[in-house]
Amino acid sequence: MSAADGPKVRSPFLDQLGLGVRLAVTSGRDGWGRLLLTALGVGLGVAMLLFTASFPGIVHHRDQRLYTQNDTFDDEALPAPGDRTVLIAVADTTFHGTPVRGRIVQPEGPHAALPPGVAGYPRPGEMVVSPALAELLADPANRLLRERLPHPVVGSIGAAGLLGPGQAAYVLGGDHLSVDTGALRITEFGHFSPPKPMDPKLILLNAVGLTVMLAPVGVFLAAAARFGGERRDRRLAALRLGGADRRMTARLAAGESLVGALLGLVAGVALFLLARQLIGRIRLAGFSFYPEDVAPQPAIAAAIAVVVPLLGIGVTLLAMRRATVDPLGVVRRSGPARRRIGWRLMLPLAGLAVTVFALVLPAGSRPGALPRTAVLDPVGDTRGSILVAFGVLLMLVGVCTLLPWLVEAVTRRAGGGPPSWQLAVRRLQLGSGPAAAAVSGIVVAVAGAIALQTLFLGIGARYESWSRPQVTAGAYQQSVAFPGGAPRAQQLAERLTRSPGVKAAAAYTEFSLESATAKSWELPEVRIAPCAVLRELATLPDCRDGDSFAVQGPERPGGEPVRPGTLVHAAYFRGSGEPAAFPLPAATATVPAVEGADPNGRIGAGLLLLTPAAVPADALRGQPATVLVSLADGLPDAEEQLTTAVMAIDPQARAEFPLDRTLDPTYLAVKRLLTAGSAITLQLVSLSLLVGQLERFREQRRVLGVLNAVGTRRRVLGLSVLWQTLIPMALGLALAAVAGLLMGALLQYSAGVSAAVDWGAMLTMSAIAAAAVLLTTVLGLPQLLRLMGPGALRHE
Repeated sequence: MSAADGPKVRSPFLDQLGLGVRLAVTSGRDGWGRLLLTALGVGLGVAMLLFTASFPGIVHHRDQRLYTQNDTFDDEALPAPGDRTVLIAVADTTFHGTPVRGRIVQPEGPHAALPPGVAGYPRPGEMVVSPALAELLADPANRLLRERLPHPVVGSIGAAGLLGPGQAAYVLGGDHLSVDTGALRITEFGHFSPPKPMDPKLILLNAVGLTVMLAPVGVFLAAAARFGGERRDRRLAALRLGGADRRMTARLAAGESLVGALLGLVAGVALFLLARQLIGRIRLAGFSFYPEDVAPQPAIAAAIAVVVPLLGIGVTLLAMRRATVDPLGVVRRSGPARRRIGWRLMLPLAGLAVTVFALVLPAGSRPGALPRTAVLDPVGDTRGSILVAFGVLLMLVGVCTLLPWLVEAVTRRAGGGPPSWQLAVRRLQLGSGPAAAAVSGIVVAVAGAIALQTLFLGIGARYESWSRPQVTAGAYQQSVAFPGGAPRAQQLAERLTRSPGVKAAAAYTEFSLESATAKSWELPEVRIAPCAVLRELATLPDCRDGDSFAVQGPERPGGEPVRPGTLVHAAYFRGSGEPAAFPLPAATATVPAVEGADPNGRIGAGLLLLTPAAVPADALRGQPATVLVSLADGLPDAEEQLTTAVMAIDPQARAEFPLDRTLDPTYLAVKRLLTAGSAITLQLVSLSLLVGQLERFREQRRVLGVLNAVGTRRRVLGLSVLWQTLIPMALGLALAAVAGLLMGALLQYSAGVSAAVDWGAMLTMSAIAAAAVLLTTVLGLPQLLRLMGPGALRHE
């Protein structure tokens, strides 16, 4: 008989792994219930990780859509009119905080490129809208928006022309556009432009925010892999007593854990696919996404598929150490050995060391970076931000490992009390690990959220500020920009004065100058308006049409003074042809500006105030007009009323409110996304906490059944379970508050901002976490009462 005909030798490792799998799936209804709970817990974490793995793809797809919408670029020479050109003008607006993207289009030839997402050009006066804008227009409460956009709707903008399903946008057909009135001529839609480099402080904010969101997910994945641990340990200890060695027991446990992890992977993928189909209906911090744009990176998804089972196996093997030392070790009721604090303190100290190392990195190749001289200096580049985020991760893991030690140290010294208290304390004394693990995800989430909100408080002082220099409020508080409206500026002001709620309006035209020998920064800017308007802007001795005045102040740096009579023309001219040249007028007098007269705050030294006769009329061609506005006191919904009145005059016009505080849009987007992500993470951890609570009740059902059988009142048992949750929760929140504040202070120093504590955010996050823990405990009480019945005493 040949070797090939002999009996096949099977691998003991695979046999024992397969036996562990069979033990997991053939343990009856109880075993499948445990597996399903494990799969649900792991699935929630896997779904969150898959969404995180989709973030690079989401950013890539959004960048591509932004490039598609970048159709009004003006960094190139305008093409000549042809059969492929189209005139396009910006007609954006905002309605009750919702930005509405608007474009007016006018094709100049039969082969003009179509706007993305639009099947055909709308006729003049008609518009196509996005589905989100159609919903806004259909809402009866949005009367002002319908007055602002009264054009008939003849079509819909497809997904190819939108950033997301929630973007409000419209394309309006026009027949009056020209380059001189602010339109641009293009031959194609879409234009690639390199993204602006992000502020290092915002890079740090992003890195820390993602770490804070993912750390609780990892903690819960480790806890979910331990579901059913006590029953598994007893079964494996019995096999150990029957002759299984340590290696075989470990392989059996690995097989059981592998089943739960694989089922969790399948459940996580299913939850991810289900949630992805619903994501088009979700508006997250003002953003919306198409389901097809949410796809995990293949490499990261593969890593998740490998790491999650390995994590489950590793956690199980670590938890089995006590069960495999002695075959009878699990059934003894002696308390566990005291937990050691030494290695637990090493994790946060290592995180602190990593953060300190990040602070002493060189500044790298940032433009304008100064050489570092201090031993500790704020993080200035991406490398430092990533290292700081890794240090925060180590500190959060340290918080998770410190919690069981803290719970054990406190309960070991706990005194007497009512029966429910004594039952809870005794249970925690026998094994505080499961109770601490149940709330560890919430604790890590709260600690990270407090640190993140503390960093927000420090960085926000820089970004949540006035976008323009604050000026004293004068007669006018609002302004309106009319592209290409300089030749009819006074008519625009008069028409705006007749709008409801407008008390007064004053128009002027302002632009920079340049000459054949001088650049724009070497020449004064000019502001052109009638004498009546100039008297409101500056203190004039006398004024007649043809006069010019120079605003008082130091001389403009940068070159030799330009003599009056030098031929100058408008700088940055975007009209048709060449700008009209004219001699620079000589100043009739030097006058002081009226403080607060212009809400834009642009009446600076060196500005030339000109009357209309001081410049030729052709010099105004293609220039914008600015109209200062004073609204009636007590006007309801004043901003929306003014914007509607302005767009009724010219859809290209833009109402501005310079005295209102404006936020940096990048910072605002980062803050909204991270805040929303933290809230979603907290909800996920709360849901996973409920799953863990149900599993703990299943583990304790025999003990609860025995206590109920000997006469213990159900109210006492219910309160004891509540105490088992409240004690770790209170200790965990105290630990989270201290750790969060310390990490927040370190992050503020890393960002180079002043130290400050957001007590309100800390108390709010702690209260939300406490409410989540209490709510999940209350939701689990029906299951607890059911497990107290006589059926809980059955045991095979």
